[in-house]
Amino acid sequence: MSTGEIYFDPMWDIRMTDTSLRDGSHHKRHQFTPDEVGAIVAALDTAGVPVIEVTHGDGLGGSSFNYGFSKTPEQELIKLAAETAKTAKIAFLMLPGVGTKEDI
Repeated sequence: MSTGEIYFDPMWDIRMTDTSLRDGSHHKRHQFTPDEVGAIVAALDTAGVPVIEVTHGDGLGGSSFNYGFSKTPEQELIKLAAETAKTAKIAFLMLPGVGTKEDI
């Protein structure tokens, strides 16, 4: 392996998931806009990020009085992310007691 190259050995079975659009939403008080999500997903997808997590910072169902309301319903943001990503898979977080099976 030379300097500057990314080396991958499938025996390591390492998988990377970017959580900027979920965990990062805490910093923005869950106020991501569709334009921001679309641009971020497109950039991460172009960069080769294999999995991008998109939900309220506290997961599905987190948009509430207890955890803070999202600016845009998370289902809309997930749909937008799925339509924007060409190769990346879109993931979500669901915490028991916050999200329900109806949120999936």
